[in-house]
Amino acid sequence: MGVLQRFESRLEGMVEGAFARAFKSELQPVEVASAIQREMDDRAAIVAQGRTLVPNDFVVELAEDDYARLDVYADSLGIELATLAREYAKEQGYSFVGPVRMRFEGVRDLTTGMFRILSGVIRGTTVEDGEIRRPASDLPQPAGGFHGKPRLLVSGPEAGSDGSTQRTYEISAPLIILGRGTDCDLRLVDPGVSRHHAEIRVEDGEVVLVDLGSTNGTFVNGQPVRRVALTDGTRVTLGRTTLVFRRDSIY
Repeated sequence: MGVLQRFESRLEGMVEGAFARAFKSELQPVEVASAIQREMDDRAAIVAQGRTLVPNDFVVELAEDDYARLDVYADSLGIELATLAREYAKEQGYSFVGPVRMRFEGVRDLTTGMFRILSGVIRGTTVEDGEIRRPASDLPQPAGGFHGKPRLLVSGPEAGSDGSTQRTYEISAPLIILGRGTDCDLRLVDPGVSRHHAEIRVEDGEVVLVDLGSTNGTFVNGQPVRRVALTDGTRVTLGRTTLVFRRDSIY
């Protein structure tokens, strides 16, 4: 099954008929997915022997009416389109320098059923030598984030008992990939961490940690886990890196 076919299959498995109702116009999600693949092909650049760099930041501009219909499904569709982009990059041997991001914007100069893709190359957030490094080109975090300001307190193996090297990473997206790879949302420079080690999902207000088949495993409060809902104070260990989940009271 090809990348586009898997994308369509995943959409069919989501809210029954939701996307069909949202896209009553000529615009269809699979057309957007095909356009993202073409954008990656058109902008692919060989930067070193055996390494071809492609954009990792995408903006899908839509007619305002289409954008209004899509808004409630934007997060879910964005996650599926980002998954498609990563799968296509792996299939084609492409590389990213940062996490794949998808955003939707409504613009006045497009008519119903029309869209265009804008793309760029943006580095992600890296944890290294006790620091969380956010490039100046990184996208600003949405104001407020999710309820309770969920966040990770990150410390590497060099952290002292006083937590002096602990840094804060705010959870402000519905899906965050953790790992050593350059395409991770939070890149952990730790030899004990897999390239794509785990992911954090925000589902119906709950923050869930999922191991992605990592080599050394994901541990929560010292116990190996595959999937677990995080609560305030939960301690997560990936390799020699420690993440403490914090969330303020939402009531």
